[in-house]
Amino acid sequence: METRFDMKSNGSNVWPYVIVGSAIGGAVGYLMLTESGRKVRHALTHPDELADNLDDAREFIETKARIVTDQVHDVLGKAKRGIEAGEVAYREAEQRFQSRVRELEGKNNEITSNVHRTVDNVNRTAVTIEQSVLDPICELSALYRGIERGVRSLFGGASGGASESRPTPIYRDTRVMGE
Repeated sequence: METRFDMKSNGSNVWPYVIVGSAIGGAVGYLMLTESGRKVRHALTHPDELADNLDDAREFIETKARIVTDQVHDVLGKAKRGIEAGEVAYREAEQRFQSRVRELEGKNNEITSNVHRTVDNVNRTAVTIEQSVLDPICELSALYRGIERGVRSLFGGASGGASESRPTPIYRDTRVMGE
């Protein structure tokens, strides 16, 4: 009875032993009853095989690491080449764009120059027509009016007052009409 009494009074001290005992029992059961446990036991009892296995594992890991490293370098190289190709394409597109802008500016300047030249030619033509056609017509009209008034005044006709009926011209210009 006395031992039972100690267990009840020291119940909090028993649980760590129960947990440690369970862990040890689980580990022993794993090592004795499972296939992977048997492999671990074999590796512990034959350490020379374990060293060979570790060397094989190291070589395997190094080989796989080299393969992965090479693949990463390949991907990085492709990415770098892609970026460089993109930069080259960007520069070429910019150069083509600048060339096209300069070409359009040149054509625009050429068209503007041609328009100015044409306007100047039209202006010169208008001045030439005015000087060579309209001015002589105005002078002839003035001469005609002068002769007509002189003849009327010589022969005693009307002096060209309001009683005179003349047709009204469509285009009234003081140079042509003499007024």
